Amino acid sequence: MSGYRLKLRAPLDARLDLTGITPAALAGLSSDAVARKDVFLGAQRVALGELFEVSSGASDALVVSGDPRLDGVGADLGAGEILVEGPVGADAGARMTGGRLVVRGDAGDGLAAGLVAGRIEVAGDAGAGLGSALPGERLGMRGGVVQVGGNAGLRLAERLRGGLVLVAGDAGAGAATDLIAGTVAIAGRLGPDAGRGMRRGSLLLAQAPASLAPGFADTGSHDLVALLLMARRVPELAALFGGGVSGRAQRFAGNRLVGGEGEILLLQ
Repeated sequence: MSGYRLKLRAPLDARLDLTGITPAALAGLSSDAVARKDVFLGAQRVALGELFEVSSGASDALVVSGDPRLDGVGADLGAGEILVEGPVGADAGARMTGGRLVVRGDAGDGLAAGLVAGRIEVAGDAGAGLGSALPGERLGMRGGVVQVGGNAGLRLAERLRGGLVLVAGDAGAGAATDLIAGTVAIAGRLGPDAGRGMRRGSLLLAQAPASLAPGFADTGSHDLVALLLMARRVPELAALFGGGVSGRAQRFAGNRLVGGEGEILLLQ
């Protein structure tokens, strides 16, 4: 096996950026060489070995101790697997182009920002801006799959360009703002002002929304073959909604204030 385990020596007292610490970056290195790799702790560069006990893992995955101040975990991941035993901070899985990131805890803001491909699974809650655009960029997540076992924060899937986002809990205000394409499924409650500026894509709901952004038209109930096919092709989607999707949904079209052709589907 060629994986490594990074076990924190103590809880972090400053934000630690693990961007670029991936299975590929550590492949072929000895434990001592891994321990000498530099990372940013606050504004200072420190060696991984000062913060983590580095040991060979039981698999090819990179296993990391979790901490809410641990930022950039899985950022730029292109292949392989990273498993976090506990929570992570901001920007987990940002810019991923492949591979798998599993977080056995909560995730901070910016989860999957700019995600291109790959898979992210978070057991707990996720912060604001899941799947959103990176600072200075126009488009958010463009592909891949993100599963959240708890709630998602504000502006879920803002400027989403593609991919699939599954949220087992509630979503905060402003979900699907400026959504361009892709699918977002929410099993819990949808926060206010969802779909503002939405142009295309689909927002699937298990519970009736308390309110939507202005610009959506209720087009009534429909039997949607495409919805059935999607549920059969993506078993996680059917599981999110209790193991089955009938294909029938109340459809809200919009956002028509911006000429959008997206849809919000309340499953029936």
